[in-house]
Amino acid sequence: MAVKADGNWRSFRHRNYRILFPANAASNIGTWAQRVAQDWLILELTDNSGIYLGLVTAIQFAPVLFFSLQGGALADRINKRKLLISTNFVGALSSLGLGLLVVAGSVQVWHVFFFALTLGISSALDAPIRQSFTSEIVGHSDIANAVSLNSANFNAGRLVGPALSGFLIARFDTGPSFLINASTYLFVILALLRMRESDFFIQEKKVTQGTMREGLEYALARPDLYVVMMVVFFVATFGLNMQIFNALMATKEFGKGPASYGLL
Repeated sequence: MAVKADGNWRSFRHRNYRILFPANAASNIGTWAQRVAQDWLILELTDNSGIYLGLVTAIQFAPVLFFSLQGGALADRINKRKLLISTNFVGALSSLGLGLLVVAGSVQVWHVFFFALTLGISSALDAPIRQSFTSEIVGHSDIANAVSLNSANFNAGRLVGPALSGFLIARFDTGPSFLINASTYLFVILALLRMRESDFFIQEKKVTQGTMREGLEYALARPDLYVVMMVVFFVATFGLNMQIFNALMATKEFGKGPASYGLL
């Protein structure tokens, strides 16, 4: 059934986008809920160690430096929907494993590091595939609108997720935040499975090997691209550290953790 959508909502004319958007909203909320819970958990396990907090954050996001290019290369050669199903499945297993360990009372520091790494690798591969997949869902004419809506979706998750996680931590400890995030990956997988490939906008393009070298050569040949990439690199590396600062400030405010103030 056709859906009329104009202006700021025109991407919702596409059935596949309407299916994936709410699933991504749930996933964004779950992702931010887990980030808060993971920080709180590592501080609880290490007696509020800022060093361990920085290390686990570095381990989770270091794969972006080493695997994002591979993700882009894979997106050029393999069915994007199948790739996204695989990366979301790995993410679900990672969150589920850590959540079950927390609920069982068996979690250790190395568990947090291990699952942070596996989640980081799946996320690093997932991000470039997901970005390029958007154009196949809505087509070239609506890509700018879809990117804007996706950005709003992400930032809404960044507002709701930490608040939800804070409530869950105060009432039930960190375990439920990980389990909820694991369930949100399933929403995305189901949404991807429900999509109709006949509605995809697949454009004929020059056949290449889809290598990382080709991607780098293309980016370096476009000053408008690599200047933006450099700006984003410095902002993301040295400016967007609120995740660590917020966790450390919370433990400074609450002492040894929520239990010491009757929150658990």
